[in-house]
Amino acid sequence: MQKKVSIVVCCYNQGKYLSEAIESILLQTYKEWECIIINDGSSDDTEKISLVYENRDRRIHYIYQENQGVCKARNNAIDAAQGEYILCLDADDKISNNYLELAVKELDDDPDVTVVACDYQYFGRDFRIKKLEPYSIEKLMGHNLFVNCSMFRKSDFIRVNGFNENMVAGLEDWDFWLSVLEDGGKVKYLDGVHFYYRIKPMKYSRNYSTKKRENFIKLREQMWRNHKELYSNVYSTPYYSEEYRQIANSIEYKIGKKVFAIFSFLISILKIR
Repeated sequence: MQKKVSIVVCCYNQGKYLSEAIESILLQTYKEWECIIINDGSSDDTEKISLVYENRDRRIHYIYQENQGVCKARNNAIDAAQGEYILCLDADDKISNNYLELAVKELDDDPDVTVVACDYQYFGRDFRIKKLEPYSIEKLMGHNLFVNCSMFRKSDFIRVNGFNENMVAGLEDWDFWLSVLEDGGKVKYLDGVHFYYRIKPMKYSRNYSTKKRENFIKLREQMWRNHKELYSNVYSTPYYSEEYRQIANSIEYKIGKKVFAIFSFLISILKIR
């Protein structure tokens, strides 16, 4: 008997893209799935579009919540999910028609596989293909390695108590991958591109860029708090302790008090001397 995949589509004012995401799900070669569309308090036509699809296909379910952010939305949707396997898909992105089939096979074939990820391609204003770099927990601690649309087991979601809701403004996927992998587990990469990430036009300003950097610093500090034991254990080893010292002493990371403050914070929580 095929295992069910629960595809969680969080939508906040992305109604104009939602149909493309859902249509990519309906085209799947693997048929044992459910799609949970969770509307995070949108003010556009997200609800109208969602209800059309819910009435069209019994595998599609619609949930509304007051705006509480993507972590709360995903947690609520996955709590309601019936599938053994979970895939989170943003409302403005798409997946290939055989993604579920290939990812499910990897999880079925090896119970030690925790995450199944894939290369991805931009679309919209850019069409580059992005290749994933080889996985290690040490690399994952330094930067995110996977797209948010990677498949995982609901049992692992339960084990780590879901997405950390203190990641209120970004990096929630990266933080979640650390949660499910910090105690071990394999990561499997599929061959080829199976995820399509939309690039939308944005208006940038110096003030926007400054706020974005400041927000990133705060989120990184929160990640270190969330995974203090992991960072402490890894960076306390002679190799990574020395590597960390080299990074902390580099010119690049000394530029700007706010950037250097990240490493002062890391030193304090890891007690590296």
